[in-house]
Amino acid sequence: MLERWNPVAEAERMLTEMNRLMSEVFERPLVRARLVAWRPATDVYETGDALVIRLAVPGARPEDLEVTVEQNVVTIRGQYGYRLSEEEAKQATWYRREIASGEFAESITLPVPVNIEDAKATVENGIITLTFPKAEEARVKRIPIQVAR
Repeated sequence: MLERWNPVAEAERMLTEMNRLMSEVFERPLVRARLVAWRPATDVYETGDALVIRLAVPGARPEDLEVTVEQNVVTIRGQYGYRLSEEEAKQATWYRREIASGEFAESITLPVPVNIEDAKATVENGIITLTFPKAEEARVKRIPIQVAR
């Protein structure tokens, strides 16, 4: 039996399928993103004398972190979250587990020239703070204006 082609019905069917596909893709994007690669929330700002980089890394401890600078790029590597001890893991019965843990690496191009030798890195309450004093050429210099004679 021949069926008459209905372009409107065909377009509606295609739109329905596209909506279904898009809802599957974007249904829980954060969960899918976490599975691909975890990235810490990051702030980069400058003050008059320094460039400051802050990363939110829950569970970060100084011994789990590494900061390197190569050319004009700072890279922060480390572990986030927490891990149960082997003994705790054997006895644990999970009912809900949402706190992720793993490793991360974040690279940031430094937007202004900095003095690497005097840089400081600290971690407190899950916030890593990197402070780079600005190089002399990157600091704002005020030039006094004089009356012409």
